[in-house]
This record gives sequence, structure tokens and C-alpha cells, in this order.
Amino acid sequence: MMARLLSRLAVSVAIVAGLAAAAAPFKDTLSLAKYLAQLKPAKADLRTSYGPAKSQYADLYLPKDAREAVPVVILVHGGCWNVEVPAETLASNAADLTRAGVAVWNIEYRRIGEPGGGYPGMYEDVGAAFDMLRSVAGAHRLDLTRVTVVGHSSGAHLGMWAAARHKLPAGHALRGADPLPVRSVLSVGGAPDIEHAAELLPIACPGVATINQVVGARTPDRAKPFADTSANQMFPLGIRTRSIMGEYDDVLPPYLGLWWQRLASRKGDDVDTHVIKGGGHFDLVATSEPEWQEVRALILAEAKR
Repeated sequence: MMARLLSRLAVSVAIVAGLAAAAAPFKDTLSLAKYLAQLKPAKADLRTSYGPAKSQYADLYLPKDAREAVPVVILVHGGCWNVEVPAETLASNAADLTRAGVAVWNIEYRRIGEPGGGYPGMYEDVGAAFDMLRSVAGAHRLDLTRVTVVGHSSGAHLGMWAAARHKLPAGHALRGADPLPVRSVLSVGGAPDIEHAAELLPIACPGVATINQVVGARTPDRAKPFADTSANQMFPLGIRTRSIMGEYDDVLPPYLGLWWQRLASRKGDDVDTHVIKGGGHFDLVATSEPEWQEVRALILAEAKR
């Protein structure tokens, strides 16, 4: 699996490596190739399927020797919403977080390039994966009053959306019957406002994802595709949101986090932005890098509060 990821992902988003190299005069940020090379497998304690498709599952990682109910971090991986990038890219992050006493629910979902991927199936899957957490909470002593969502890159868009979908009208196909409440969302190197970031898609995800694949096409019956796919259309969310951006992220630049902060604060939401000094797009989630340690500390502070 990892060998396939190394070869095919490198081809599909090779331009990202070039963009990272362009930042070298400022700081030697982690390239795509080096990020992939440092990935390490980490076996989950439990895998749970929420549908029949191969990609409809979530992995549960548990802390050792927990004596009381533990907070939960839901991880939503990125990768341009594309099938070539799996949830396993965040497996080592999940294992690392459990060492600090939190449980991690690392979700997978159907992505662009596989049957049912993209709009609307991708959203249905992410919502279902979130809600499936309830089915394992009792047996594994998970504290569902302390659920923190962490999404990286395109996963930040989906994670923020899933946390906000309770604002969709009752009966909406993407809302779900009873959306899992979450306490906070951390967008790591992400663009939770996909409407505003849509113009960056041809650069960040060239040939991998189009905005119509991600949010669906505009039709006479659906004049506003972002209305049910972008969290910025659902304010106020009523939850804490944090943007964690890399100073030298040239895939999704830091201004996207500041833009989100501006929008959310104007609507009365609790919001903040942290810019990681010297960080690039991949440094933020590479467990081999010091930037991940800063991100990890922010995640744990939020999860354990």
C-alpha cells in the first residue's frame, strides 16, 4: 500500500513538490517526496465499516491503560479529495496522539476517482463516519462530550463541513438524521471555506480535482453548490474553530486561515489562527518534523480542555 502511494501520489500531485521547492530561499520546507518517505505504518486497535465500499471505514486508535473516559480526536486526511491519498497517511499521527492519552478516530471516505466519490457521496461518507463513532464509544470508554475534529489540507474542508452540517435543514440528504456534536475543529494547513479557496484548486490540485467534482455542479435545481458543501455558508457554527497554518505553506497559504477567522468572528463564533513559524504544507503533519510537535501540542490542548 505504501509503495503504491509513493509512486502514484507523486505523479498525481507532482507540481506540489515544485511549489515546495520554490520556497527554499525562505526556508527548506518538507517536500512531497520527503513527506511520503517519512510516513510510517501504525496499526489501529479497531477498524469499523460504515458501508459496503472499500473506502467506507474508520480506524480507532486507543491510549494505553486509560482508567477513565477519554477525549476523542477525529482525523480527516487530505490529498485533494483524491482516491490516491488514503487515511493511512495520518496513521502515525493518530498513534502519536494516543501516547498523550486521547483516542483517535481516523476516517476514510470515498474520494474522487472511485465509484461514489466526490459530491455527494464523499459528504455522505464523512458524515456517516463521524456518526459511526457512537457505535464504538461505549465499549471503549470514549467521552463524546469532548470530540475535537482535526482536518489537514482538503480534509480541513470536509472536517469543518461535517462539524457544521447540523446547520443544514432537517431532512437534507447530507445532514444525517442526528449529526454527531463536536466541541471544536482545527483546520491544519487547510481551507475550510472552500468557496473562497476554489480559485486555488487548479494550482493546488492540478488535474486531480475540479471544483465541480468537489461541490457538485450548478444546475437549475441547485443554483448555489456551496450552500450545502462549504461551512462558511452555515455561520454561526456555534463551535470553536482554529486555523493552524504554515508560515511558508505555498499550497494553501496562511491568509486562508486569517480569512476564515475574519468570517467566523464577524458571525460571533469563537475562532483563532496560529501560524507555525517556518512551516510548509507537509511539515505540519510530518511526525518527523518539529512543526508537527507544535501542531500536536495545539491539538492536545484543545482535546483535553
